[in-house]
Amino acid sequence: MAEDGVIFVNPFAVPDAQHGWRGLDAPGNHKRKWYTVLQNEFILVTALVVPPGEISIRHYHETGELNISYLSETRPAIRWNPPGVPHGGLPPPPPVDALDERVRQELGKVKTTHPDISELLSGIVQRQVDIQKQIAELTRHQPSLRVAIDVLFPPFTTVIDDPVYPGKRTVVGQWYD
Repeated sequence: MAEDGVIFVNPFAVPDAQHGWRGLDAPGNHKRKWYTVLQNEFILVTALVVPPGEISIRHYHETGELNISYLSETRPAIRWNPPGVPHGGLPPPPPVDALDERVRQELGKVKTTHPDISELLSGIVQRQVDIQKQIAELTRHQPSLRVAIDVLFPPFTTVIDDPVYPGKRTVVGQWYD
């Protein structure tokens, strides 16, 4: 520790008890190397190294999580995962396109009676489709090494709830696996 109270941590030099692997119990590519960067009664900071092609495990935190990820050298991303909101892992499968088909049918009806409104609504629907494609691209797993810093707040409770993980479980403190 420096004299001014600033803490410098080399995650690769932390003691054996402060790092390990996550996801070893899950089949497929879910292994991530974690390092405890800082842990006290106010904050828990974990550095995660995700090898190329590896996928996280779906989970959520009681008090939320601040995540700083480096998707590549030039693509940092800062995300707040609100309390109780699942994140990580593969997204749930999208619902059946029944709504999309219904929207198309209704647009067809409107087109015959109100072509101007139909054109406007078609534009709105197309914007939604474009936005969904952009979100899919931004959240797509990249085939490169990824580094993430996760910041948790007391009581440091994580609920692991992923269909590929053996059973739903609650972890308090660092997530050991």
